[in-house]
Amino acid sequence: MSDARVEVPTCTLPFLVADDDEDASGGDKGIFRRRDGETTMRHIPVAVLRENLRHVVDGLRGVFDEIAEAGGRLPLKEAQISFEVTASGGVTVVGASSQIGATGAITLTFGE
Repeated sequence: MSDARVEVPTCTLPFLVADDDEDASGGDKGIFRRRDGETTMRHIPVAVLRENLRHVVDGLRGVFDEIAEAGGRLPLKEAQISFEVTASGGVTVVGASSQIGATGAITLTFGE
């Protein structure tokens, strides 16, 4: 049994991605399998993930702020969103692409 260790940069996070994910936009491999196949570990730089997640969240925050300001009889209490992280650190909302078989990407809860 070998005691070899894989050197991993300290400013990364591990993500499992599908090895056979060739159809993803831009050639990125996502965390969700689109076909049967193996997965592999990718180490995503935290700085890249932070910037991409910040961009997506800022856009969504603007949309949800408008909904919350509208108020009405049933104001927005909560929003739940699912994200996919690609092998290159890209962030997309699950269900925003026809390539992803998931539904219910955004769940909104209204009430007082």
